[in-house]
Amino acid sequence: MASNPDFLWCKEERKQESFVKLVKHFDMSSENTRAIPYDFVRNFSDNELSGNMKIRVQWGNSWKLKISKNPRFYFMEKSGWETFVRDNALGDYEFLTFTHTGKMSFTVKIFNKDGKEMMQPPQSRAFLASSSRIKTEQDVKREEVLVSSDSSSCGPTTAAVSKGNGEGMYKRKLNFGKKKAEETQNSKRTERVVSMDRVYAGEPSSSVAGFNIFISKSYIKSLAIPTTFANDYMPKEKTMVKIHHPDGKKSWNVAFVVKKKGHIFSGGWKRLCREYPVVFGDTCKFTLIKPHELLLAVSKP
Repeated sequence: MASNPDFLWCKEERKQESFVKLVKHFDMSSENTRAIPYDFVRNFSDNELSGNMKIRVQWGNSWKLKISKNPRFYFMEKSGWETFVRDNALGDYEFLTFTHTGKMSFTVKIFNKDGKEMMQPPQSRAFLASSSRIKTEQDVKREEVLVSSDSSSCGPTTAAVSKGNGEGMYKRKLNFGKKKAEETQNSKRTERVVSMDRVYAGEPSSSVAGFNIFISKSYIKSLAIPTTFANDYMPKEKTMVKIHHPDGKKSWNVAFVVKKKGHIFSGGWKRLCREYPVVFGDTCKFTLIKPHELLLAVSKP
């Protein structure tokens, strides 16, 4: 079985300290949103937590944020945090994972509320899509000019043929071949641009592992996991996995059980359904954010 590079990256990430954040528009700058979880900071000395932290996103941009402390917890200072949020157009229930890579430097992965990972900054995606459309329009105009030029050359070429000049027929074949080559090239450019625009518009990408499943009545007690997903991304033996609510306020430990006839979420799943809540008729979208950790978004009928 071929290895998945994203999964291998997540597997390595699991060995390092990390924490998660949910960014909501109505309190995205509050101290609670900027708080660094206690379970995370207890792994570091007061000296390490008295300076700056450096956060870096997938496309290479980075920010320095000063760490401060109130009587209850450590948190990221407002000015640096707001710059990071503004630069990445956050605030629409994005799910962020912060992974410590050493010396208070962090890699940040950003997931939109639909579970898709953000691989480029919003402004860059919009700019590239706009540039692609402009390029397509220019290619179309260039093709029109070429067609017009070829059409105007048909008169003299035809006249040459009527005089029995074989050179005229040869020229016409060359012009026709040139036109077809240009049309083929422009068609390929257009197809490539359309493909890019679909990605920028948010259509599914193969870079994020996950699955959707309709909840039947029997799935309230235990949930069958698609075999392909389980084989590629889940452990080969019984393991406790953590499933996160998109609002970041709740998560559940659920037993992932391997059976001869398939793979299921068992112990803890029924409690998740009751507290989330998940009911018959819902559609569940699971997104792998780390090994043994998933984000669950529920769509109601």
